[in-house]
Amino acid sequence: MTRIWRYVLKVDAGIAPCPQAARLSLCCCKPVIRRYAKVGDWVIGFVPKGLGLGKIAWAGRVSKAILLGDYQLNFPKRADAIYRRVDFTSEGIEVLEPLPLRLPYPGYHADNLSRSRDQRGRRALLFEPFWYWGQNAVEAPPNIAEMAHYHPGQSTKNSWPDRVNQLESWLRSVIEPGIHGRPRDPFRTKTTANEKRRAC
Repeated sequence: MTRIWRYVLKVDAGIAPCPQAARLSLCCCKPVIRRYAKVGDWVIGFVPKGLGLGKIAWAGRVSKAILLGDYQLNFPKRADAIYRRVDFTSEGIEVLEPLPLRLPYPGYHADNLSRSRDQRGRRALLFEPFWYWGQNAVEAPPNIAEMAHYHPGQSTKNSWPDRVNQLESWLRSVIEPGIHGRPRDPFRTKTTANEKRRAC
């Protein structure tokens, strides 16, 4: 069954998800979604409650799910391609190393905790079609807004087929797929420990 994954996009700095060069990817953060979402599933990033209930920063259908190392090999210039494969374990799990930090994100997931969490997701997701609004987040109709998951983690509850169809129909009625705004949050090189825990 096709699922609709929902979560709160607490920090939208342009790297998770990464709207770049007419493509949307999720390679960092949300390890549960990246590990278990299947091609054909949908993902919705709602903005935090304080910025408006039922508002969506981005949504897209998973078109491809690939290992993090393969993602870096195929898309080496993307801002979120920050892990390079150096080997496989005997269980077939990738051994990854972080790449040198680069602009415009010269400190993103530089700590070991964030890197470990990223790598638990194992895969990068690509989306097609997708809608990314960022700072121009749009208000969803009640039948979509009520799916918002404002708690830590993510949810796929009530992913009924008719709701999947409603979601895609509404998205296509708003505007054509693509990038329709800039990231909401300017990237900062220095964050507190609490901010790091809240970021993803």
